[in-house]
Amino acid sequence: MPKPLLLSRPSGLYVRFLVPTDLRAVVGSRFLVRALHVPSGDAARLVAAHMAVALSVMFKALRAGKKMDDTDIAELLRKAANGDLQDLILKGVKLSDGTSMEEVRIDTPQDATMFAEILRRPASRKAAVDEGAHERGERRREQMRQSSARLQAQAPPQEDPISVLARVPRKKRLSGAIARHLRALKHLRRLEPNTIMESRHTLRILLGVVGDMPASSLNVDHAREVMAAVEHWPKNATQVPDYRGLSVKEIVRLSKENKEPRPALRTLKKHWDRLNVFTTWLTKQGLLQHNPMGAIEQPSEHTIDAEAESRRPFSHEELKAVFGPAFSRWAAKWPHRYWGVVLGLYSGARVAEVAQLSVADVLFVEDVPGYVITHKIKGNKVKNPSSKRFVPMAQPVIDAGFLGYVEEVRAAGLTRLFPNLPGGNGLSYGRQLSRQFSAFIKTQGIDEPGMGFHALRHYLVTHLDRTLQAQRMKLGDRNEAIGRITGHYKIPDTTLRNTYVDERGLPIPSFVEPETLSERVATLALFSPPVEIPAYIPGQFAGQLKEAAAKKRRAERQETEKPKAKSAPKPGVRR
Repeated sequence: MPKPLLLSRPSGLYVRFLVPTDLRAVVGSRFLVRALHVPSGDAARLVAAHMAVALSVMFKALRAGKKMDDTDIAELLRKAANGDLQDLILKGVKLSDGTSMEEVRIDTPQDATMFAEILRRPASRKAAVDEGAHERGERRREQMRQSSARLQAQAPPQEDPISVLARVPRKKRLSGAIARHLRALKHLRRLEPNTIMESRHTLRILLGVVGDMPASSLNVDHAREVMAAVEHWPKNATQVPDYRGLSVKEIVRLSKENKEPRPALRTLKKHWDRLNVFTTWLTKQGLLQHNPMGAIEQPSEHTIDAEAESRRPFSHEELKAVFGPAFSRWAAKWPHRYWGVVLGLYSGARVAEVAQLSVADVLFVEDVPGYVITHKIKGNKVKNPSSKRFVPMAQPVIDAGFLGYVEEVRAAGLTRLFPNLPGGNGLSYGRQLSRQFSAFIKTQGIDEPGMGFHALRHYLVTHLDRTLQAQRMKLGDRNEAIGRITGHYKIPDTTLRNTYVDERGLPIPSFVEPETLSERVATLALFSPPVEIPAYIPGQFAGQLKEAAAKKRRAERQETEKPKAKSAPKPGVRR
């Protein structure tokens, strides 16, 4: 049966069929394209399937010698689209075994299947002299007529599925529920625009996999189909030419054929979370009795081994390659490339934590320089409460001149330490730094999937743990000592920590933990990677800071020049 390809055009939805090579001269074209005149979703696919069945029978009839012109083909496809296949009559059909049939009437899909089986029968070399073949053909045709009559008499009248779907209001269909859910998410001010965009992406895959069915019919099997589809969803599918313009199911099928790598574990988790949020919302709206996602396990390290294998630290040789001569050239122009990577190595901080640092985050606690990881500044994020912490500055970072760079940023009138990184409005400040660093290490021969900025974090954790273990420190104590630096340690909630002030009487956030600061400084001093940080030249990034400051001033000026919305007139006051 020919496969239908749905095409979305400005004039509406169309379906395209590929004409078999041996019939193109007869049909007169390579493709058959017809308008569907129905909305996208299950209705369109059903109409296309009807047309595909009719074309399958037509192609077999053409091969058997049946003559059809463009008008006949157009009429056949029109009747198939309208569900009028009972009017399909073929005259003058000659079978491969020599049998001639004056008229074939196809009343039901069962008739179409039976007729296709007859056409598929191989020609007999003795057909001309085999009288039994003629008798078998007669019996087969009589069986077709009797079967058709019996099925029509016994089967209860069934409504056209397209008509049934058309009577379901859009607000009760899946597309309507998705639209309402996304509007509800937009009204939640605590959600970032990027989160809503990602939810729309997941729900688009859901709609493409299961179709625009009634939302109340969504079940566990549908949810499993979606999770199976996202496991094969290619990276940047809407941007890659091979996948652009294809339907969801076509993208998944082609991705399997191309053997695209499986998405990262965190990506699969996000899809599961967004789908679960949607089905939970459907349950609360009374459209579902039970949440189907409750029966599906969330993707984890145990279910996806590939992700766990790629999350490893750099080897010593790989780290030397990262900070080799090429690093100076790569990082020469942009401060986030130089200081962002240096801070990542000597603190184990996540790429987003480093990229979002501001001038105000760098401070001295008990005369120890360091920086705080916090969400207090607009646009900043932390992964969880344990992530909030004060990270002492390692001596190699101080010696390299980081504090001098901070003063350069302050003097330029800038707020963020790495002002050339885009971010905000739901996008992480670490997004571009992560991509740039991953691309750079590939040029140094480190091209294993999953290797990137996070490997710096794993490197610090791994080698600090080995050093502390060599000092015979117990596992629990090692986890606590390293976790206070990397944000894996949960600070106990006590009155002392909630009321702590420094020697000047100024309050200090509880997550700074000044009472353990000396231990963190001593732990970081044990970290000694086999690399040398390239020398930083004061004023090296003056041009980039000047450009960022000018851009900031333009943005502030445009903000102040925006026309203010007119307030509503007070009652009794004329304007």
